Amino acid sequence: MTFLVNIIGAGHVGKTIGHLLAKHAQFSIGGICNQSEASAISAIQFIGQGVYCPTIVDLPPADITFITTPDSLISTTCEALSKNKLIKKDSLVLHCSGGLSSDALISVKAIGCYTASVHPMRSFAKPESSVAAYHGTYCAIEGDEEALPKAHFIFNAIGSITYNIDKTKKSSYHAAGVFASNYLVTLAQLALSCMNEADVEHEMAMHVITNIMQGTVSNLETTLSPAKSLTGPIKRGDTSTIMNHINALTDIEQKHLYSLLGKATVDLTEHNALIKNEIIKALDPADKPRDVGT
Repeated sequence: MTFLVNIIGAGHVGKTIGHLLAKHAQFSIGGICNQSEASAISAIQFIGQGVYCPTIVDLPPADITFITTPDSLISTTCEALSKNKLIKKDSLVLHCSGGLSSDALISVKAIGCYTASVHPMRSFAKPESSVAAYHGTYCAIEGDEEALPKAHFIFNAIGSITYNIDKTKKSSYHAAGVFASNYLVTLAQLALSCMNEADVEHEMAMHVITNIMQGTVSNLETTLSPAKSLTGPIKRGDTSTIMNHINALTDIEQKHLYSLLGKATVDLTEHNALIKNEIIKALDPADKPRDVGT
């Protein structure tokens, strides 16, 4: 059996998932609806299948409809889809937002569709790279009870590792992704700033930073424990090195962030209360950060 798939909003995520589905024998891409004809044609070329549909009401009947628009447009897009007279009863409508639950798709439930949210915990900055690296991507799934088996099937078929999530706790789940991905980039920038201060050439500095980050991620994968993966001066209780770092940082906000992250790290250690207090004291910078906006 082949499932026909429509895609509304074939940007980076839609292109990636569409391409992966098109390569699988049990899926066929039907209509693709983007904000412009040029972007839709570009998506069709990348995916390798599909026909351009100028509007949502022009989409053909489908077994599965992906709404992979920006989060702010998901609900209104779904409302427009609910007015498509060709929509199939019992078909599956899903989105891939990490922050919104499947409740954003409530408008199509009134006409007999099932809904789900499937969020791949992956950066989709470049579809070509995302397709190549997608296998093994973890996907959090929630939605109608009738929709869950099909959602798992779809994403398992393209190489995902799927698991269920409580839709009422979606924001906490999504914040985890921001910490693990977005803020990792921020930490790389902070580390680069320190390397610049130490007069290390930019390209070499980035190689050093990404190398140590990769080693840390490897340790986390091996131990499955942040506490067991921790190394460095806080782990050793080396207050002298900590104070040297605080004194060396010239930017007040950077100094404050080093302090905040350090204090959050103390609880990962097995030091007694006395040593933990000494570390926290060493982490307190004499300078205070300026207020945001001043």
